[in-house]
Amino acid sequence: MERSAHTLGAHGRPRPAWQGGCVQDVTEDQSVARSYLRWAAVEADERSPRYAEWARGVAADPALCAAIAELEPVKRQPNLLFAAARFEGVPLQPWADVRDMVAGAWDRIRSTMLARMTQTNEARRMATLLPAIAHLTGPIALVEVGAAAGLCLYPDRWRYRFGPGRYVGDASLPLLETEASPSTPLPAQPPLVAWRGGLDLQPLDPADPDTRAWLEALVWPDATGGVDGARVDRLRTGIAIARREGAELRRGDLTADTRALVEEAARHAPTVVVWHSAVLAYVSAYERAAFADLMGELPVTWVANEGASLEIGPPAPWASPGDFVLRRDAEPIAITDPHGAAITWLDDIAR
Repeated sequence: MERSAHTLGAHGRPRPAWQGGCVQDVTEDQSVARSYLRWAAVEADERSPRYAEWARGVAADPALCAAIAELEPVKRQPNLLFAAARFEGVPLQPWADVRDMVAGAWDRIRSTMLARMTQTNEARRMATLLPAIAHLTGPIALVEVGAAAGLCLYPDRWRYRFGPGRYVGDASLPLLETEASPSTPLPAQPPLVAWRGGLDLQPLDPADPDTRAWLEALVWPDATGGVDGARVDRLRTGIAIARREGAELRRGDLTADTRALVEEAARHAPTVVVWHSAVLAYVSAYERAAFADLMGELPVTWVANEGASLEIGPPAPWASPGDFVLRRDAEPIAITDPHGAAITWLDDIAR
């Protein structure tokens, strides 16, 4: 039976119930407080002090944690809670200043969390995916699972900077920058994408103003605690590209519907690439294993950029808990920053 939707807030007034999130495999039923504290330490401290502070504030609030626990585990994520709060008008201020705002807007925030998903759609991740297909020649058909609005389906519409003097792509194109270790292989040019298609449980229309508003709410605060202007600008550029170019975005489940999309892709180019970032934490271990088996069966180059703790191939013991591991056809080849800021190739990792 569902518990009451309200608990007592500040000064004894009735207030809405709350919710929270797990970290790596967000389908696991963990203690909300414990998972938020871990998320603050592993995911947020070095990337977004404001979100780390918010997560610790949630963890220290028993009523909030109890209300968060009423949601199914996949809806308890800190990313989702904080994006929903911002989407509903909560500003990026210290937790002590916004905690009661979250309480007052809880019904709307909860509804947004239930209706939406974490769909970060960071275009800079393409800079860390591209080295995994640097060896491919000729046109490719590109498939992304967990595509959201499809912003990572356009590696050929950007220029890349992998460090001082290490550029790939035409100078007239918008720029994606990442720090790449010396051994990271770089293609001479971005791939020639003959066809692009994406799969998502809730695909987003890049032409819909709500899509832009939601994706901007998902952009983490920067090191100062304010809006990360560079990431917002990059997001808006990615949305403009997706609106202009178009891609086939389908609603579907990665274990049930990827095969059909790959079959369609194969009609357009001799080489099919399936790639994804930060997707497999949102499905169960069983579904991850089934998807990995499917990728092994299909005639594709599979590029996975996922959390280090997720077992989808040979182990990567040299990766830290906050790292992503880049894999090609399940084999680990690099570690990456979760939002695309850096890539360290396997040959450059101290082991």
